[in-house]
Amino acid sequence: MGLDNDDIKALIAILQKGLTNDETPKPKTPAKKIKTVPKRKNKTVNDHDGTNLFDTMSDRNLHKEDVEFDRAVRKFPPTPRNRSFTPVSVVCRSCGKKEEVNPVLIHDSVDRYKCNKCSSSAG
Repeated sequence: MGLDNDDIKALIAILQKGLTNDETPKPKTPAKKIKTVPKRKNKTVNDHDGTNLFDTMSDRNLHKEDVEFDRAVRKFPPTPRNRSFTPVSVVCRSCGKKEEVNPVLIHDSVDRYKCNKCSSSAG
């Protein structure tokens, strides 16, 4: 089932025709111009006109209406940030260690105080 001479010559002619068509130089296409898009400037915090938009919101004065809630929740009246306090003498209910602590750290009563070491350990 081999090829006869006529078939081989036809095959060679087809292959040579394919080679000659591929070797012809292709016309060069001009390079496309790349469009440059101008970069957008990112808005930063300083790009506003300086007006405080919170002053125009309807929620601006809501905190003033919560006076009753503030009185019910707070233990002590508001005080300045660098405030001094009179320490309270307490005894740890687990280990019996005596400490002087800020009264804000005592939640229910002095008898229920637990020191940091005992409160971070199991039991």
